[in-house]
Amino acid sequence: MSEIRHMANCTNNNRRLARFYQLILGMEEVWNEEQNSPYAFYVTDGYFNLNCLQIHQTIAEVKRDVGINHFGFKVDSLNEIKTKLSQLDPPISLGSRPNDGRYTEVRILDPDGNGVDVAERGWGTRDDKNLPGVRYVGIKTNNPERLAEFYKYIFSMKEVDRMDNPRTESRAIYLSDGTINLGLIMNPPVPREGLQVLGFQVNGIQQVEERLKEARGLTYKGEPPLAMEPSVFGGPYKTVSLKDPDGTHLELSEEGWAV
Repeated sequence: MSEIRHMANCTNNNRRLARFYQLILGMEEVWNEEQNSPYAFYVTDGYFNLNCLQIHQTIAEVKRDVGINHFGFKVDSLNEIKTKLSQLDPPISLGSRPNDGRYTEVRILDPDGNGVDVAERGWGTRDDKNLPGVRYVGIKTNNPERLAEFYKYIFSMKEVDRMDNPRTESRAIYLSDGTINLGLIMNPPVPREGLQVLGFQVNGIQQVEERLKEARGLTYKGEPPLAMEPSVFGGPYKTVSLKDPDGTHLELSEEGWAV
């Protein structure tokens, strides 16, 4: 079974970003004993690992923009994934990662060029599916069908929903790994391409709002306070929007996403 278990967000202040996810969404620090680095700060909801990755000249990432950089799958067999990738036209090769203690074992690029980490051993988390918990990842794409076929074939994801909006010329395909929903969306009302949304199922939206009011030190002087907004993405799921301190789009839902 292949499961979405990881995401990395590049940031200029990884402690502030990690503090946001800890204070507002209840995530806990994951200490990687093999990678004692000031540039990676891992947090978890008990199941999903989020790396608040400090932008620095020594980091391995080619793309270093603030925001979501890549996401990752825990898989049963790297050899099986390698075989499937070799059967694509054109074939995709597994790219190795630095042997410096990081969790990721290999990196590939999906057909849109999004970074996808693949690991058998996972990212140092348990299997506790708590709330708040990550239940959604969103990708902006010009070809949802092509990406859907890729993730279905390589990672055995299942299609659970579709959406068409002729008025806005938007289209979406929603896949599931059994726990987390992956939305492949054409023409969402956001400028950024590729990986752009992280979704949390929460016990109560009001509870998150109260935490936002109580938290201190999450914004710089002169920045507006963090606040909930009506969702800009629409779609078949009932959500509200929130941006983390770096401006990454978060979608919050009490009901969750289809899996």
